[in-house]
Amino acid sequence: MKDFRYFLQPYRKSSDRHVCPQCGRKGEFTFYIDKETGQPLHPSVGKCNRENECGYHYRPSEYFRDFPNEKPKGDWKPLQQTQKPKEEKAVQYLPTSFLIEDKCRGENNLFHFIEREFGEDEANRVFDTYHVGTSKHWRNDNGLAVSFPQIDEQGNLRQIKVMAYNPTTGKRLKKQDYAELWVDAKKEKKYVPDNRPQDKIWFAGKSLLRNHEANLRQTFFGCHLIKDACRIGIVESEKTCLICSILMPDITWIATGGSNGCKWTESDVFQPLIGKRVVLYPDAGMFSKWENKAEILRNGGVNVTVSKVCEGMPRNTDIADVLLQERKPKEKPTTIGDICKWLDELGIEKGRVTFNL
Repeated sequence: MKDFRYFLQPYRKSSDRHVCPQCGRKGEFTFYIDKETGQPLHPSVGKCNRENECGYHYRPSEYFRDFPNEKPKGDWKPLQQTQKPKEEKAVQYLPTSFLIEDKCRGENNLFHFIEREFGEDEANRVFDTYHVGTSKHWRNDNGLAVSFPQIDEQGNLRQIKVMAYNPTTGKRLKKQDYAELWVDAKKEKKYVPDNRPQDKIWFAGKSLLRNHEANLRQTFFGCHLIKDACRIGIVESEKTCLICSILMPDITWIATGGSNGCKWTESDVFQPLIGKRVVLYPDAGMFSKWENKAEILRNGGVNVTVSKVCEGMPRNTDIADVLLQERKPKEKPTTIGDICKWLDELGIEKGRVTFNL
């Protein structure tokens, strides 16, 4: 058996497990270690231990395919199979019956926040457009959690992501926030305090199918809207996507669901973007990382640029925060220069815009 340069880091102590770049869980991510240096190859290269719930596994060979300039010279060898590779399983989908009319929207915590900000009609419109639903998986602040379906360009339901939100602030709940978890056991069905050390995020697909071996592959939240769109805005958060679609409806907004999220730099995921005018809107502090991702998309034939709107702002500020702030009275008004900068990013000709001075 050959001796390979990269291997998954053995577990010896808790610090050997890290934050997963996809699901964000601490203590679940295993790095690939470079035997020559004893250091991780890259913070994104590794495997999440939550195979059923997350399934993230970014191998050294895939990393060097995406970033060929990072490949060591001469002696690097890809991990070889010790046996014949298994045949690739066909992608499985969830029944579209899970997208039936939501009769519990009045109990949806995120709906309450968006309704308060924009009114009932706009909240209903955007929830209908993206098929956002309500889940009883978590209960908090007298309301229920949100379900974000991932529907591909063919109308197939690929995954359902469930998250709990604070209805007042609109922020998603972290591990330190209180929520009650729905327990559906044979003997009893009830809510119990969720004291698990993890954020309130759950990928429900495999559980809904009652098949934890199902081959589910994620896609963009809002992917089903790409086909009929000309200009696409890509953000990280599903909530941000909804808010932007209300405040800037001339653009079709989709979300990755995380920095690496739905593995959106893989060609089969970003394929629907080819032929569209695409702008990425990274959160503050993430411009460089998203510019690297944009380069992968460009190499795959996508016409994409990266916005600097959030650069220089407090960390984790996103485009929705900026747009919401613009709605509030402020001392410094928006200038024509600010507007022209935004028009350039969105690919809109300035001659088509009238300024009232």
